[in-house]
Amino acid sequence: MSLQTELESAVALTTSDAQLLHQVVHGGTTETVTTESGSLDSVAKLLNDANTRINTEADGILEQSIEAAALSEQFANQAGSEADRAEQAALNGVTETQTILEQVQTSGAQTLQQADTALQTILAKLLAVGLPDSLIGAAGQLLKVKNDESGYTLVNSAASPRFFGLAHSTDGTELLLTEGREDYDTRLFQAWMISEGINFSIQRNELVMQL
Repeated sequence: MSLQTELESAVALTTSDAQLLHQVVHGGTTETVTTESGSLDSVAKLLNDANTRINTEADGILEQSIEAAALSEQFANQAGSEADRAEQAALNGVTETQTILEQVQTSGAQTLQQADTALQTILAKLLAVGLPDSLIGAAGQLLKVKNDESGYTLVNSAASPRFFGLAHSTDGTELLLTEGREDYDTRLFQAWMISEGINFSIQRNELVMQL
């Protein structure tokens, strides 16, 4: 091969490569250039594909963000609804408690009023039958119907006779009389007796019996 032929071949190859490079640099957004080592996308196609991929991925992220925001709003609404229901339940509980307390207070007041009325009725009936209004000093006595049957009177019990005990004073100058229906220690007296229907008194330091 002559030098002329080699030069012409080199020029032709350079021209072909220059055309391929021109297609790669200036090709359209969908153009693919075929080379000896394989297919090459044009610069415009590479940029367009990259832009499309970025936009697609961005749209996916945006869609996910929108879905997440919507889900968060749904959860927030549910939480608000639960809070409203809890508040209403608490208010209902307070109202029911107040109602029950009012019912208890009303019932208690009515019960006290009824008990007081019943007590007053019982007292009125007891007084109406002539029961004694005081029991002071009536230890050991019994109730007895009056002779005119107008009520009751207190009388001494035959089962508890009257005790009479005689003892000297501490200095021995006086004679002391003790009487009653209680339990006495006879060892404290110089003389004693149990009887009914008689009375004793001390006159001028002497024992006087009264029938």
